[in-house]
Amino acid sequence: MIDSGTLALITTLAVLVGGAIGWFFRQYWQYRSVKREASLDANRLLKEQKAQLEEMITKTDDDIRKKELCIKRDEINEELRGLLSVSLRRTLKDAGFPTEEILVLEGRRQLQPEQVIELKEEIEEVESLPPSVSIQELLTLANAYYYAEQYEDAKNLYDKILQLNPNDPVTLNNRGAIYEHMEKYDEALANYNRSLELKPDEPSILNNRGNAYGDLGKYDESLADYNRSLELRPDHPTTLYNRGNTYNELEKYDEALADFNHSLEFRPNDPDTLNNRGVTYAHMKKYDEALANYNRSLELRPNHPDTIYNRGTTYANLERYDESFADFNRSLELRPDDPGTLFNLACLFSLWGKTDNALPYLEKAIHKDKKYREDAKTDEDFDNIRKDPRFKKLIGED
Repeated sequence: MIDSGTLALITTLAVLVGGAIGWFFRQYWQYRSVKREASLDANRLLKEQKAQLEEMITKTDDDIRKKELCIKRDEINEELRGLLSVSLRRTLKDAGFPTEEILVLEGRRQLQPEQVIELKEEIEEVESLPPSVSIQELLTLANAYYYAEQYEDAKNLYDKILQLNPNDPVTLNNRGAIYEHMEKYDEALANYNRSLELKPDEPSILNNRGNAYGDLGKYDESLADYNRSLELRPDHPTTLYNRGNTYNELEKYDEALADFNHSLEFRPNDPDTLNNRGVTYAHMKKYDEALANYNRSLELRPNHPDTIYNRGTTYANLERYDESFADFNRSLELRPDDPGTLFNLACLFSLWGKTDNALPYLEKAIHKDKKYREDAKTDEDFDNIRKDPRFKKLIGED
């Protein structure tokens, strides 16, 4: 049993340690703030010097003097590019992206709105300068383009870097990520494969290639890459999340649930993982658990059309038709004329016994995407209205 004196000593030590930790973090963030301000001051000073030089260049008629001034201006441009490159790296680091410059395929969703604005402003500043010849600066800018969703600009820079250094595994991986976003999956795989030849057993590249295999419906190959990535880097929340999605596609819902649960241990407030865990629960017909996950996801990320749509589907399964209609309608406001949502509204009204409401939505869905005509022929949700002549005409059976 701990006596009162020992307990008092432990309490005092805990207060001292807590205070020391608090002091350390205050000092760290103060250092970061001062460093950032110093960088901004240096940027402003260099821009002022550049403006003065450019004015002097336009006013002088002495060719030798003009050449000297141009050389000095080029030196300032080089310093500005270096400062901006550091600033771009800092912005990406603040968003939690890896320091080794390997792209995180799902990274864009990590950026906060204010970080996106800052990133785009910094990109515009870099673009106002003459192009860099530094591979490191080019790579930083290309990655910033990627996270700002300027994929064509990013690809062009990765192509340029690979002309200078064709066997750089990081750039090959990053170009693979760009191809994947452009839905050029064969090109993405070719880049990932070459990258892994040069840098075997790199968990980030294995994770990205696993995503590409999943996009191609090659789920066994996808799982193999995620499994190997997690052997090399256990407990990585993004790879666990990706593997959970693959298990969902394979209808291995217990395994999917285990991965989503594990991922949420490290990122408990990730709205995508919560949404997808909700999907898993819905597949398992655990609708209350599904709703709890969708609701939490929407607290963290309101007005996300996919999550609202998924919740609407779950409400329909629970025969809570009013709430289902509200969610589908809201999803349609956010994503107007989405054929999948139109089709589900038709299903909902059929289940609800409201034929006159169901048919216009089905007609709109078929008009947007002819595949829904075939889907309607076999979907049990339309059993209530299947004998209606108007329904038969819509599906081509009149």
